[in-house]
Amino acid sequence: MPVDTSRSTNFQIRPVIVAGGGAAGINAALACRKYFPDRPVTIVDPEAQVGYYRPLLAQFMLGKLNEQKLFFRQQNHDPMLALRLNSAVVGVDLDNRQVRLDNGEVLAYDRLILAPGGRPFVPPVCRSRTCRLGVFPVRSLADARAVRRWLPDHRRITVLGGGLVGVKTAIQFVLAGFKPILVEKEAHLLPNLLAPGTAHPVADHLRNLGVDVRTQATVEDIRGGRQGDLKEVRISGTWAACDTLLVAIGSTPDLGFLENCGLLEDGELMAAPSLQTADRYVFAAGDAVTIRTADGVLHRPWTWPQAVSQGRLAGTNVYRPAPLTLNDFNRVNAQNIAGLPLVVLGGRPEYDCTVSEFAVPPQWWREWHRQKNRVVGGALLGDISGAGPLHYRMTTGVLSSGDAVRPHAAAFSGETWKHLKQQRTVRCFHVKGKLG
Repeated sequence: MPVDTSRSTNFQIRPVIVAGGGAAGINAALACRKYFPDRPVTIVDPEAQVGYYRPLLAQFMLGKLNEQKLFFRQQNHDPMLALRLNSAVVGVDLDNRQVRLDNGEVLAYDRLILAPGGRPFVPPVCRSRTCRLGVFPVRSLADARAVRRWLPDHRRITVLGGGLVGVKTAIQFVLAGFKPILVEKEAHLLPNLLAPGTAHPVADHLRNLGVDVRTQATVEDIRGGRQGDLKEVRISGTWAACDTLLVAIGSTPDLGFLENCGLLEDGELMAAPSLQTADRYVFAAGDAVTIRTADGVLHRPWTWPQAVSQGRLAGTNVYRPAPLTLNDFNRVNAQNIAGLPLVVLGGRPEYDCTVSEFAVPPQWWREWHRQKNRVVGGALLGDISGAGPLHYRMTTGVLSSGDAVRPHAAAFSGETWKHLKQQRTVRCFHVKGKLG
């Protein structure tokens, strides 16, 4: 395949530098090595190890998973794929095509792929100087190792954040015999994925499993002992015993190192559907990127599956004269919440109304976000049959709000029915209206 070398006569000694070794960065590097085998690639990442599954960290914390099983990228045997670990890119020089590392070193690149991911958000209340032990973000392998060492003597768990990471973390802990408190500031769990009507059965399921779910609540204060170890947390005015606080609020794009290089627009790293940025030699993928389509619509499909697909596309496009484009911007995610299947077929875009379908007593729930008589998002809970074809029809614009989208059969496991304390009878009705 032709390679553009118009701006560099020494391109053979300049690698493709990938800033970030998460799902997007690793997949970008591997795709580049696959399609351009004569091009060296260097991954730069501040962690000591890269290429592991972040969604499995909770299982690793609890000792359910061997550390080796965390890694989807095993030992590197490719001499043209270099790893620069324990190092971070802190500056980018577009004119000279160079990056500056936190140790002062300057590396030249022929192409640059930005995949720094996000940094965990830890609220100020969790950073008390008098309570230094027992508070952990749920984000990195290093933090997960620290939790694993801490847990045997500290079993009173609070999980702050009722998004997908928080819910999955709480489930793993309750299944391991803990009695965690799950705290979410919004009125329902999974607020970025589900409407209230569909999220309430998830909360009921967690409560039946033994999770103390507290919505419209937050951790207001923490209290430590003489040794600086956590003893209590105050949740919406009430103190609760707690010696391990897991912060799973989420992350924010780590873009501080790009502030002065001209790639940011209103603080966001903007890329085209080809994942090419304003600079033709720089691509971006993963949680740090905002994708702007030709119609000016901004997409932020920040999920693990999207990070993987974006990374692969960025690595494929770095030397293509006619780059491929990303056509699916939905935040698709499939989970099994302790026997309760869930598939999200898109995020929560602007919509005209939400159509909810569910059975009474609860057997399955489905929600569809409608815009101009077209389905633009949705979620399937309980019975996820037909999720693939429904997603395809939605993304191609042929799934209208008048289509029959009810499931054909129930898919709850017997254990889930036991927790829900329901019989398998079905009576369907619709609730329509615009969510506030």
